[in-house]
Amino acid sequence: MLFPMLILSTVANAHPGIPLEVDYAVPGGYSCEELRQGELFSVLETDNDNGLFVIVPVALSDTLPLPVLTAWNDDGDTLQIEPPLTAVTGWFPDSLMVPSFPPFPGYMNIPPGLPEDYARNVSFWLVWGAPPGFPWILVIGVLVLAVVLFLFILKRRKNSNSVHTEENTVHIPKGKAAENEALALLESEYFIHGHWPELYSEVDLQLRATVAGKFGVVNRALTLGQISRALASTGNGRKFLEQASPVIKETTLQRYADWGSSRERAAGFIRKLAKLRGDWSR
Repeated sequence: MLFPMLILSTVANAHPGIPLEVDYAVPGGYSCEELRQGELFSVLETDNDNGLFVIVPVALSDTLPLPVLTAWNDDGDTLQIEPPLTAVTGWFPDSLMVPSFPPFPGYMNIPPGLPEDYARNVSFWLVWGAPPGFPWILVIGVLVLAVVLFLFILKRRKNSNSVHTEENTVHIPKGKAAENEALALLESEYFIHGHWPELYSEVDLQLRATVAGKFGVVNRALTLGQISRALASTGNGRKFLEQASPVIKETTLQRYADWGSSRERAAGFIRKLAKLRGDWSR
């Protein structure tokens, strides 16, 4: 019984907004540090020698967290002084602090009717109707379109592969046979009758056959200029172009500009083509 009485005697009775003197009970000959304000209280006056402070609680109902202060004397001794327990009691009436119970029994104004009458007002599914079914028609249409597109791409790829296969399987004579094929142009009707565009069309075909056999360039849609740029990217290609550039230039002029020629001039370029095919078709 004595212990609870001592605890109650140490508790300071404080109220929100009312100044309160707090005594840290500093021993004689000691001075303590200054009390600084906190979140739940502010400090109005300080007496460090006696450990007395005037504070104003700002909490509605709580125990103030006063800090532990350090005290010292002239001999250099120090003490840690515990704060007094300070509880704050609120001023507000009980009607605001404690909620009151509603009147019992409560007033109920329920209109007449059955429960399903009330549920019908919030049954949104009755107004919206059944949910939509799975869009089978749209899905089937997309699948059919995807299959048709896949077959179209597959067919084009197959045709492209067959074209490349035909180009790669074309027989390209080599060595002396290629040289003789070029010299045979000297006995062709185009050479005899002076049909130079047609003659140089044959020169173009034989030149492309040599390039296809030596360098693997088999795309017939490429122009001679495009073929030259492709060959210029390699060392052997540049060497080939050094020898073939006169034939390529003459072929371009005769085929696309109708430059005109003579049997002696055409024979000279045919022999250059024959030597070129003999050297680069081995």
